[in-house]
Amino acid sequence: MVEIEIDGQKVQCQEGSMVMHAAEQHGTYIPHFCYHKKLSIAANCRMCLVDIEKAPKPMPACATPVTQGMIVRTKSEKAIKAQQGVMEFLLINHPLDCPICDQGGECQLQDLAVGYGGSSSRYNEEKRVVFKKDVGPLLSMEEMSRCIQCTRCVRFGQEVAGVMELGMQHRGEHSEIATFVGRSVDSELSGNMIDICPVGAITNKPFRYSARTWELSRRKSVSPHDSTGANLIVQVKNGKVMRVVPLENEDVNECWIADRDRFSYEALNTDARLTRPMIKQGGEWREVDWTTALEYVANGLKGIKAEHGAAAIGALATEHSTVEELFLLGQLVRGLGSDNVDTRLRHADFTAGAGVRWLGLPIAELDKLDRALVVGSFLRKDHPMFDSRLRQAALPVAKISAIGRANDDWAISLAQRETVAP
Repeated sequence: MVEIEIDGQKVQCQEGSMVMHAAEQHGTYIPHFCYHKKLSIAANCRMCLVDIEKAPKPMPACATPVTQGMIVRTKSEKAIKAQQGVMEFLLINHPLDCPICDQGGECQLQDLAVGYGGSSSRYNEEKRVVFKKDVGPLLSMEEMSRCIQCTRCVRFGQEVAGVMELGMQHRGEHSEIATFVGRSVDSELSGNMIDICPVGAITNKPFRYSARTWELSRRKSVSPHDSTGANLIVQVKNGKVMRVVPLENEDVNECWIADRDRFSYEALNTDARLTRPMIKQGGEWREVDWTTALEYVANGLKGIKAEHGAAAIGALATEHSTVEELFLLGQLVRGLGSDNVDTRLRHADFTAGAGVRWLGLPIAELDKLDRALVVGSFLRKDHPMFDSRLRQAALPVAKISAIGRANDDWAISLAQRETVAP
């Protein structure tokens, strides 16, 4: 441990850590764009410049290691002037379209421009224009002129998703984020690029122009798509689900969620979803009112009970149903005189002693393993969050091995792979 001074306060921090990390532990906020606690350090934006005693010029807090006795000033005149200068440069080419930008109200650049931006611009030349990119149905890159080249999305693809789908092309003022040879962004974690983009360059295509962030109410939830139990925030407007974003939980999903957790809410609002009861008559389905449908079901159940007895009636329910729904279903079946109610829908559910299976260690420990064997599962599709953690483990030293039925692209350097018949 080393001791440094930040704004007159003594702070103990780990040797080798950066000034930004020490400031976070101390509770001191340093403005930044390219720095993200889950990604590698790039020091692209220079917004985190701070005044370090004996340094000849302001230094980036995210890329400056702490040393014993270091004195850091984050709010001195020298630091503030440097941060204001950086902000002026960042706003030179940024379009003035906050009123129509989907990021408005939750934009990091917008927030910091209030504190560090000028009231007017000294730049009178033509602004740079970057053409839109079509990268698929989930991410919108329509206004790439907003991009400030923080490269968070590029680093996320390389380090967390394991697929470098975005990259920086050209140099200097002509630099821009793009896919390679016009390809789409198809990673199962790609939606997280929306969350980490500090400006409105990458936005949520299905959500685009449908609501403002301050119009949405928020509900905590848990993903039903796999056994990870990723924590979610469901955002609702007028009783309609408009957007799903991650709820940070270091023990489960960190600050990421899979695309299926983020975008599956669209099925709630689709025209293909049944919203009225239907009865099949003459080989065709036709819509009816609830009274007719319920009478049809009630008469059918009464007929079965009269002809075959109550024991001939049974109900199979999914555990994804709410407790209230399951309770009412049990009441209905037992009210008819039957006890045939079950939620065991798979053969494996009847195995003696079977209960909730677990790995023998917490999810948070997966990225600390030095060896892992995956049997019969393509984790990128089955458990994207587990896959992400194993990838973090594999980056330094861990060896991941797999036994499966196909040579799938794991986006991890596997130590051994065995392909066998199912």
